[in-house]
Formats: sequence, structure tokens, C-alpha cells
Amino acid sequence: MLDVAAGDIVLDVGSGTGAFAGPAAEAAGPSGLVVALDQSIQMLHASDAGGPCRLVVGTTPGLPCRDDSFDAVGASFVLPHCRDHGGALADMARVCRVGGRIGITAWGAKTNPAGQLWTQIAATVDDRTRDAFHGVLPRQEWFSLADNIARAFDRPGLMDIHIETRDYTIEMMPEDYAVMKIAGTDGAVIRQTIEPDAWDDFRRRVHDAFRERFTGPLRFIRDVHFGVATKR
Repeated sequence: MLDVAAGDIVLDVGSGTGAFAGPAAEAAGPSGLVVALDQSIQMLHASDAGGPCRLVVGTTPGLPCRDDSFDAVGASFVLPHCRDHGGALADMARVCRVGGRIGITAWGAKTNPAGQLWTQIAATVDDRTRDAFHGVLPRQEWFSLADNIARAFDRPGLMDIHIETRDYTIEMMPEDYAVMKIAGTDGAVIRQTIEPDAWDDFRRRVHDAFRERFTGPLRFIRDVHFGVATKR
């Protein structure tokens, strides 16, 4: 949807392990350049983006980039983490050249049994954890609605706004889902807010609950919202 072409200069904001930067680098080719930016140097070191890709530590708002530097700027599953999502999007537009493209993604609101079970267990920890979740993903619920993706892009300087929602079928074993959640953002938040013994107990409860509830592979739908606009 960003239509990255050979020779393009691309910025991946909140790159993580390079899920967007990798394909962007392939599309830009050896004559192009992809800058993978993340606030976590550990995530960047784990990146498998490859290709003509530079790794930069930084955040948004406050991108350490010149105005009008990039042909395309993407932020995949990033803006729900930003309290000032408007400022973050404006900063992305600042570093994008006129006629360049800006794209974002966010998880939709569809639920699934595995996610509901995880949420039920996580909710039993304590109020500090619930507050911490909100601190890490303050705009998650807002961005889960496709209309709000459009509202985020409805600002001066952007045109040709296109919003699309796609459904993806996820298949995995229950144990793998539990491990993924424990090792991911949710698990990291819980681990930081409870004592080590309580964390060990929490992990045991998660694994026991998933083994008891699910006897075979999981298969469910996740919806993802895509938003793309052009800088005027």
C-alpha cells in the first residue's frame, strides 16, 4: 500500500525486529535505503531486516531526521503506544517529502478465545498492572476502531487517505500462544509490576489454564486496520 519502489528512501518508525523494514528494504533494493528506528536498541539488534537498512535509536515525536527526507514513512502497530499520537503522526509527516506516503497499522477489535483467556488471567494480578497496561498502550482501544484511523489522518497536509481492514487467520498451538503472550509486551508489563515469586505463579497459572481450556490447535481471526495517506 505504500508502494515502495526501487531507489526509495524509507523510514520504519518503531521498527522492532524489522517486520516492515525487511520487505521495504527488498522493495527499495540496493539503490535505496531503509532506516529502521526504534527506542529499544535491543530490538534493533534482534532485527532481521537485512538489505540496505540502517538502524537508529529514537522516538516519536522527536524523530532525529531532517524535514522532507523520506519517500515513505511507516509505523506498524506503533501509534497505539503513543499518548500524543497526533504529534507522532505530524512528526512522521514532517520527515516525509511532498508527494511521499505515510502508512500506519493497528490491531482491530475482534476477540478470540485465547486472547480472552489471557485477559481474564492478567486481570487477576492487581490494579498496578492494569494501570501499567494503559501506560504502555494508552491508545490501543481508540485505534482498534477503523473510523479512528481515518480521524488520525484527517489533518492539514495529508491527502488521498485510504483506510482498509484485512482479516488474517492465525493458527498456532495453545502452548505457543501462552509463551508468546508471556514473552511479549503484556508479559513484560506484568513482570515489572509484581514480585518474582508472584511472576512464577502467574506463568504457571497461564500454562495450566491454556492446557485445561484448549486441547488442540488454535485457529482464529485477527483484524488489522491499515491507513495510508500522501503528503500534500
